[in-house]
Amino acid sequence: MANEKSELTPAEKAAHELGILTQDDIPASRLAPITVNGLKVDELLFTQGFVHYCDIDKCGGGCCHSGVYTDTAEHALILQHVEEIGRSMDETQVKDPGTWFDGEWIDDTDFPSGHATGTAVHDRDGGISGFKEGCVFLDKRHFCSIQVAAANEGLHRWAWKPIYCILFPVTVVEGTITYDDSHSADLNYCGPRGSGTYVHSVYEAMQEELKYFLGDEFPKLEAYYFANRDRFDKMRVEASLVQIQL
Repeated sequence: MANEKSELTPAEKAAHELGILTQDDIPASRLAPITVNGLKVDELLFTQGFVHYCDIDKCGGGCCHSGVYTDTAEHALILQHVEEIGRSMDETQVKDPGTWFDGEWIDDTDFPSGHATGTAVHDRDGGISGFKEGCVFLDKRHFCSIQVAAANEGLHRWAWKPIYCILFPVTVVEGTITYDDSHSADLNYCGPRGSGTYVHSVYEAMQEELKYFLGDEFPKLEAYYFANRDRFDKMRVEASLVQIQL
């Protein structure tokens, strides 16, 4: 569940003018002339900088502090594995599955069923993330209990995990794959105001996740990236100069 969008700083306004941040509606000029799995593609994926990889030891799972929306099928899947997930939780977590979701359903066409509900958020020791709350599935090591449980059962680690957890900082907004700028803005390591060094693009950082999400359609996205790589790299360098000011 993304945070409320914050007021732009002067540096962020400059970044927005370069087409680096998505604080407003995605401009048509930034949409790639391709679709993948029926979704439009925001070129920000290729130009927005990102850290080398997600490093829990440096970020403390900050992206998990506000929970996540789950599709009806994902919600049902998690509740089918209450025992396994409960066993993976530690003493700092609430193991009663009746408290795992916020109980509110929203209508959202970016979910397969068109409906979603949020995971519950509990008071937590935020540690290095700086947050004092976290998703009910976030353990004291800043690991996801859903992912840990699936791995413990010998399954793919993402077998039961909500897709928007897997994809972050990639998200889908009104049928367009893009960068989740509003959630990223508060993160003290990988966010644009964070301490992490952007060494490549979001697309390059999220190869495995995008392959998992897009399946047989991923090569189309990959081919588009390589065909335009020089242009994207130039824009990313310009973006990194702005990031230094944030």
